[in-house]
Amino acid sequence: MKWYQSLGYNLWLLWKSLSLIKVGNSLLSVFGALWLLIEILAFFNKQVVANQLKEIWWLFLIIGIVVVIYQNWPKNKFSYKVNNRDVSITLQIGDIFQTEGALIVPVNNRLDVDNHGIVAKSSSILRFFIDKVYNKTHSHLASDINIQMQDSAAWYSNFVLSENPRIYKIGTVVPIYRDEKQYYLLCSSTLNDQNRSKSTEDDLRNSLVELWAYLSHCGSKDNLVIPIIGTGRGRIPMTREEVIKEIVLSFLSSLGIESYCEQLTICIHPNDIKKYNVNIGDITDFIRLHCMNANFSKRNDRPEGQTIA
Repeated sequence: MKWYQSLGYNLWLLWKSLSLIKVGNSLLSVFGALWLLIEILAFFNKQVVANQLKEIWWLFLIIGIVVVIYQNWPKNKFSYKVNNRDVSITLQIGDIFQTEGALIVPVNNRLDVDNHGIVAKSSSILRFFIDKVYNKTHSHLASDINIQMQDSAAWYSNFVLSENPRIYKIGTVVPIYRDEKQYYLLCSSTLNDQNRSKSTEDDLRNSLVELWAYLSHCGSKDNLVIPIIGTGRGRIPMTREEVIKEIVLSFLSSLGIESYCEQLTICIHPNDIKKYNVNIGDITDFIRLHCMNANFSKRNDRPEGQTIA
């Protein structure tokens, strides 16, 4: 995301968060300080200086505006520690490819990274992953996927029993290591015969369960970065708030078995917040309360899946 896009988003969010009460309180506090200073100078027979301050009242107006902006400038990162675990959950507003950590990349259940050119024309995470990491060459990614397929030890999920051996189970994870950074391709949507990706609530939940289980067995212990799965090309019938909450609950549940990373970052693009009117306050309250009240005493019966021998 360009700097001016980030600035534009922050100014938009600042405008939304401001109210007459906030602006009034800040301006009154600044002018109150000015009036107090003038009174003090007058008391000590410094009336000339006091009059000079009165003449530059506009400077204090500018200071008041600066104070308003400073006090209400929107945050782009919210982090909360999970109770009884050395793990935190972070909500990051920004470009997911500029966020530190191993990136989860949603992909369809055929591991088709071209889809007759549709991927290259989309606005999906997979498209930008290919553009940024593979220099817009999807065939190189397909080659890396094939190499991983030949190494059964790198796979967590079994193939779907189907007449088409190129269809994989929802939740299949393909680890990709490139340019000294770890990525995990996650099958979270179904590609139909019309080359359209579709994800359901069950697909989301199943893919998350398999993802956490894979990472606990085979992950690299990196901090994790995950997008709002299924809300783009997946066309999942859930709001972005609902998907984020599902990710949080699923991740917290998986920690009942063991801690396999120190931080999970859920990344949301600023444009999504504006376009879909995402309530950041509601989401951060949800994350904070569930992290604070996490109780793992009865969560050790989480199904872990099966690892290929």
